[in-house]
Amino acid sequence: MKITVKEQPPDGWDTFIEGHPCGSIYHHGLWQEVITRTYGYRPMYHFTREPGGRITSGALAAYVNSPLTGKRIVAFPFSDSCDPLAEDSHASKALIDSVARSGSDLGARFVELRFSDADRPPGIEGRPEYCCHVLDLSPREDVLFGSFHKNCVQRAVRSAGKNAIEIVVGDLRGMKEFYRLHAITRRRQGVPVQPFAFFRRLHDTLGPKQMLTVLLAQHHRRVIAGVVILRFGRKAYYKYGASDDRFSHLRANQLLMWEAIRTARREGCATFDFGRTSLSNHGLCRYKDRWGSRRMSLSYVRIPDHRKSEVFDESSRLHGYLKEIMSRLPLSMIRLSGELFYKHLA
Repeated sequence: MKITVKEQPPDGWDTFIEGHPCGSIYHHGLWQEVITRTYGYRPMYHFTREPGGRITSGALAAYVNSPLTGKRIVAFPFSDSCDPLAEDSHASKALIDSVARSGSDLGARFVELRFSDADRPPGIEGRPEYCCHVLDLSPREDVLFGSFHKNCVQRAVRSAGKNAIEIVVGDLRGMKEFYRLHAITRRRQGVPVQPFAFFRRLHDTLGPKQMLTVLLAQHHRRVIAGVVILRFGRKAYYKYGASDDRFSHLRANQLLMWEAIRTARREGCATFDFGRTSLSNHGLCRYKDRWGSRRMSLSYVRIPDHRKSEVFDESSRLHGYLKEIMSRLPLSMIRLSGELFYKHLA
């Protein structure tokens, strides 16, 4: 099996992704473009072709060369999962071996592969550090709503509807409003914020292809919450959410999520992905469980096996200490930290 490696999307890559049953937004060339142009990573496409030229298997990764966090290959940075896409386990193993060789050739400390457990090849064991929650959108809207937790979801959505909350679709100006809330939310959570250039590229790159929607919740014309939803084929992905905590009693977040689900369903999506959650974040896992979703494990494999740094381990004492520091910084420092350091966190 001949595997070719290129730093630019090969001809037919997105057609291959769109036709593969396990293809996702995180495999798509436009997502890769947003990430690599924002953070300067070196992308690597590993793929095979049949004699007629059609791509038959592929794996996407990026070389991260950071003076702070070291050299490594990640498949794919800031993506929940990005499984090798192959016709069988033999082809999948060949792709994994090819990515691992690239890591060795570039002097990377390790290669990190990100699998959803449903697509993880046999014999590949990873650390179940995260999970995702997926909602089946096939039931009727009333049946779907009835599957949600009565108090925590259904009652909250109805309450928001009585609180003069208006849901609107955001343009670039709306994305700027979302980013304002995003910085506030990330500081409250004690985690770094992405640079605004990332969100602008999301809007400019995915927006024209109908692969991005920004929904904003307004209360008396004031934006108090927002979500960024990605779309690929018949899959919708809740990627980012933000809110002003002072208005949490209005339950805008729950109404936003319900409207995002309704929008995805109207547009023909079959599933709604609530995004990655750390298994150590029990509260957030329970919240997503209450939306009637199915929990699925995500396993990250490092070759060679490499213990995760405490800086990235959400259950570590050091990570908790850093979160406490971040939550006390002024917003200007939170935004500056994103501009300077976020690319090192891939």
